[in-house]
Amino acid sequence: MTAPGPPTGSHAPAADGAVVGRTQEPGPVVALSGEETAALRDELIALCAQAFCGPPWHDSPRGALRTVRRLTTRADGQPGFRCVAAFAPDGALAGFAAGWPDDALSGAEEAFELAELVVAPAHQGRGLGRALHDALLATAPAPRLLMTLDVPELRGRYERWGWSVAERRRPEKDPRDFVVMRHP
Repeated sequence: MTAPGPPTGSHAPAADGAVVGRTQEPGPVVALSGEETAALRDELIALCAQAFCGPPWHDSPRGALRTVRRLTTRADGQPGFRCVAAFAPDGALAGFAAGWPDDALSGAEEAFELAELVVAPAHQGRGLGRALHDALLATAPAPRLLMTLDVPELRGRYERWGWSVAERRRPEKDPRDFVVMRHP
């Protein structure tokens, strides 16, 4: 894993060294091996809890544990596993995206599943999610699928990024509607 770069945002340090204004911009997106991904387990859990406990997900903190357990299980030897991440200047994990080939979403054909795209709330709305998305898909084989909540905010974001709705689902034991989306 490469060390985060110097701050790139426009921030003014206060007299005590604290940053005033917006959160510092994360460094470049870097590819992580499965081993490097697994080594970030605690940081991944904290980031997923921050991102998924609020709207639109409203997931419990245990959901973050399930997400990271699934991710680290795949990172440990899943052929085709890919993960990219960005780190804040202080070394904190700012966001990550991960995926792997699977047939779970299609039910038949193997497709690259964009399984996770997570950005810390402090870094949302500034293009980091798109940068992570693009870096992950740059080397991912086609076809590509993802499943996300069927809410305008998320569905619309992925549509702007070239995804289209393939089908709608309501998984067992979940009252929320989801969409499976396909990327060319």
